[in-house]
Amino acid sequence: MKTIERTGKSTSAVISGFMKEFNLQLEDFKFEVVDEGKKSLFGLLTSKPTVIKFIMSDISDSISSYTKGILNQMSIDFEKVRVEEKDNTFYVEIEGVKEAGFLIGKEARILDAIQHLVNQMINKQERKSMHLEMDIDGYRERKNQQLVDKMKVVAERVKKTGRSYTFEPMNATRRKIIHQFVEKDTKLQTMTIGRGESKRVIISQAGKKLNQNDTYRNTTRRPPRPHNIKKA
Repeated sequence: MKTIERTGKSTSAVISGFMKEFNLQLEDFKFEVVDEGKKSLFGLLTSKPTVIKFIMSDISDSISSYTKGILNQMSIDFEKVRVEEKDNTFYVEIEGVKEAGFLIGKEARILDAIQHLVNQMINKQERKSMHLEMDIDGYRERKNQQLVDKMKVVAERVKKTGRSYTFEPMNATRRKIIHQFVEKDTKLQTMTIGRGESKRVIISQAGKKLNQNDTYRNTTRRPPRPHNIKKA
């Protein structure tokens, strides 16, 4: 919770000024009158301002509350929900989950669904677009590190053999990790192919024009039609 004190000539004036300052409605906060103040009498006595303490929910508190509410509705046992903000992104870590595999789901689909739901709820509350990433006992962190380790091997193989490599279908977050990793190497380039959940990332030597044989040298799946191939 975040508390803010404001002073003014009267209770109504202080509340009105506070709402205007933060563009709030009455339902967006609570308040407590610390001192009702005192008006001067015929200018003979010194007036005393009204002091009001406003209580506002911190965004991290709201995210934690929403997440706990969903987990309780799902009858999930957990120890705590930790929320940290960094670079305009809220990172939510659910710790001590007894049924982590169930809550994560196949290819993290259940975890992604909960993340999306909480993100929508907090965006509606704050009336602005905010970014949130949710993890369970370091699951995503471990998977991302495994992906980075794999990319290091793949990158060296592509540079040595000249043959491109196509990753398995993955979500936007994991594709972004590959793109950012390759951007640091001037000898390599990336391309995204496919649509929706079938999107894949290709790593190849910089400046190399891909064809379907090159593109799918590292996968047994049927290649998409040419119009599905687009730049990353």
